[in-house]
Amino acid sequence: MAKKVGLSRVRFYQLLTKDVFPKPLNFGSPKRSFYPLDLQQKCIEIRKTGIGYNGQPVIFNTPGKKRAKKPQNQPDHRYEPFATILRQLGLNVTHINVKDAVSTLYPEGLAQHPDEGVVLRNLFNYFRKGL
Repeated sequence: MAKKVGLSRVRFYQLLTKDVFPKPLNFGSPKRSFYPLDLQQKCIEIRKTGIGYNGQPVIFNTPGKKRAKKPQNQPDHRYEPFATILRQLGLNVTHINVKDAVSTLYPEGLAQHPDEGVVLRNLFNYFRKGL
């Protein structure tokens, strides 16, 4: 029943003890309890309306959407073109190396230096000196 109303078993039993959901019927012993169709529909209605079997309002938390994590090794699109050109020039660099170099060479950011040729030359010299 917990699965049918979208709750964990623990939470369902907590609400069951507070009379939010109706108690199941026992079939011979307490270990053989079940919900007939009418009580199943009542439980689903309680979940939808937020009004418990005891007549009290109940707030059910809805699970939030999980955000997709950005993979760590995805290239930063701002720095990958520089890294590609520098690799074509014979340097063994990644977009992460380029990002670090740009933050060292241009602490105020690349927006102040619109000439990509100058930036590329400075990056090339930076990495050549580091070799």
